Amino acid sequence: RTDVNPFQAVDQMMLNMRNSMQELQRNFGHLSVDPNGHSFCSSSVMTYSKVGDEPPKVFQASTQTRRAPGGIKETRRAMRDSDSGLEKMAVGHHIHDRAHVIKKSKNKKTGDEEVNQEFINMNERRNLTKVQPLKVEEDQTFLWTNSTSKAHL
Repeated sequence: RTDVNPFQAVDQMMLNMRNSMQELQRNFGHLSVDPNGHSFCSSSVMTYSKVGDEPPKVFQASTQTRRAPGGIKETRRAMRDSDSGLEKMAVGHHIHDRAHVIKKSKNKKTGDEEVNQEFINMNERRNLTKVQPLKVEEDQTFLWTNSTSKAHL
């Protein structure tokens, strides 16, 4: 007879749920939408586990997509993983086949920060947006609320 550790079972269940939710979030972007209508789609997941005296492990991810007539789309994605220390966010503005996507990431354990801009079917010189470094204290509200403010870009 093998004893099953209930904490291991719960950790495995949470890992499976986390993987399922990440797959679900990836698939939301592939839904067909009427190009003449407005739509909003949002998905978020949070897992929490704590074993003994270890610090809690928290994973959060969210994605939002807004669409409007004329091929206009805004995407927002955020992820935070206390186990790896990684925090990521991305905001994309799309018009038909053109897009400008800003991605920020920070590893709280190593202090590494990265900011990337992606221009899809656009000339970089046309961009007028200045990208600020990731300031976790200021960006936390932006990451984990449904704010539509572009002040953090």
